[in-house]
Amino acid sequence: MSNYGIIGWPLEKTYSPIIQNYLFNMNNLDSKYEPFKIENLTAESVVTLITDLDGFNITIPHKEKILNLDIDFTIDEHVQKIGSTNTVKRTDDKIQLFNTDFEGFILFLKKIGYDLNKKNILILGSGGSSKAIKYALSTHKTKTYVVSRNQTDETISYLNAKELAPEIDLVINTTPVGMSHLSSASLDLDTNQFTNLELFLNIGYGYQSSFFEKFISEFESYDGIGMLICQAVLSFNIWTNLNLQVLDIYDELYKLLESQND
Repeated sequence: MSNYGIIGWPLEKTYSPIIQNYLFNMNNLDSKYEPFKIENLTAESVVTLITDLDGFNITIPHKEKILNLDIDFTIDEHVQKIGSTNTVKRTDDKIQLFNTDFEGFILFLKKIGYDLNKKNILILGSGGSSKAIKYALSTHKTKTYVVSRNQTDETISYLNAKELAPEIDLVINTTPVGMSHLSSASLDLDTNQFTNLELFLNIGYGYQSSFFEKFISEFESYDGIGMLICQAVLSFNIWTNLNLQVLDIYDELYKLLESQND
């Protein structure tokens, strides 16, 4: 049997095991996938984990952190450019790092039929998911701004974001605002200023956030389940060397996850 999993913290709600175990069963593979809650990621914890697993996914808050560990990784070119990883594969004596978030994001937008051409885009948050999405957007004719509490050469402040708000077509939330321990948290933005917004994407799922209520109720909006499905199938393909077509199986997987909330 092959063993896989997902690591993160607090990892309160994850649909990844449902998706991956369904794909293993569908393809008659003797494999299993389970969650591993790891708060403090160390080289020792990763080495111990990968000894028992053939591969794993990485979620908040470890997507960037793992790259700084003293481990001999083989790093995919996209991971090098993004500075973040979400998929690990062990083959023989190699530990390989990949990123399927960026391609999963583009596939999801293709699924919902959203044209990125000449759009003004605001990404809230500057962590691993934000970096992957910014990288994905760099291949399209967009003007993308990343908002962070700590302004850098790569990000803008929330004050700057307020000034840009009327010009923004797409807002993407990659912050943890809305997670159970941050359900009442807010960001320093006035949602009423986004007068020309076309689409709101929240990369998380299962979130309950009053702060984003206006975006969700007044504009076309999606949570992160769609992107999760797309990147999960891509991770599955990396581990198994299969070539499942993401958009061919998307609806089947979406119905599977919908049934979890019935």
